[in-house]
Amino acid sequence: MQEIDYKGVNTILRTYELKLLAEADYDRMLKASSLKDALDVLKGTGYEFDEKETLMNKNFEGFLIKHLAEVYQDLFSITPVAEIVELFALRYTYHNLKVLLKQRFSGEDLEQLLIPIGKYSIASLKKLVETGDGNDEHPILIEGVQEALRDFDEGHRIEAATIFMDTYYFRHLRSISDKLQHPSIAKMVDGMIDLYNLSTIIRSLKQNKPRGFLYTVLSSSGSISKRDLIEESINGPSAVMRKHYFSKEYGARLSNMISDTTNEVDTQKLDKLVDELTYELIAEGLYQPFGPIPLLGYLFAKEKEVTNIRLILVGKDNQIEEQILRERMRPIYGS
Repeated sequence: MQEIDYKGVNTILRTYELKLLAEADYDRMLKASSLKDALDVLKGTGYEFDEKETLMNKNFEGFLIKHLAEVYQDLFSITPVAEIVELFALRYTYHNLKVLLKQRFSGEDLEQLLIPIGKYSIASLKKLVETGDGNDEHPILIEGVQEALRDFDEGHRIEAATIFMDTYYFRHLRSISDKLQHPSIAKMVDGMIDLYNLSTIIRSLKQNKPRGFLYTVLSSSGSISKRDLIEESINGPSAVMRKHYFSKEYGARLSNMISDTTNEVDTQKLDKLVDELTYELIAEGLYQPFGPIPLLGYLFAKEKEVTNIRLILVGKDNQIEEQILRERMRPIYGS
């Protein structure tokens, strides 16, 4: 991957960034007195939808995902290295594989849950799940599906779809990071996997899951040994954080998530921290003329834009107070 390969891409991205929703746009949507008024604000942006139909069926997800899918498709077409876009698109691919595997295992029709984003078409993923044989898909992806199918054949566990796809998603993510050999991307992937493991430990302990469950669901692709995390988990999540996470660059912020009274960890704040850390790493290279980081920055900003729009529209539809919506919003990265 040559940094200069992205010079033309980054020039195009500068024009795309100008179209991101700005803080003033969000303010107008948040202050809107009704869902219709919020949609009126959105009509003046790049999001295409039939207002009358949307007000009737409340299908916000339809036009939001369509817009996001077009963004991903465009970026796949202009980037010299597809793996850069895959860093964010990959989670949709593995989401779709979970859906298709669960559909096969349960016999239910789950087609409406599929999201048309990713390097591989829905049709090719369906063929992989139906036959267990891949064509041009990544070997890690093919192996993950084959292992999930084998496990279900032996134990008939529908949850194998989620367990195997989560495990192989992070393995695949690590593989991309290793191939790209970019320090900021490596740090970003480390943070994503390590904090996923921490969040999983916290939630699993709250549900009184056995240690064997942790061995199954935690990823081995992070910068912290899975075995070490599980061994320390017997002392509770706060002990895991103090021993293995406080020494990280983001350790001080983690300490603020532990309640002084209950010693419990706020998982919602933890999820937000993943977003913050990802953007901070990307922000280091946002205005570089070369390299892949500006592309990641734009894509990350677009993802958060869709998240915020969804939050506001659902909130307006349910008459949720403006202040509550503001507190729940992700940071704004538009101009």
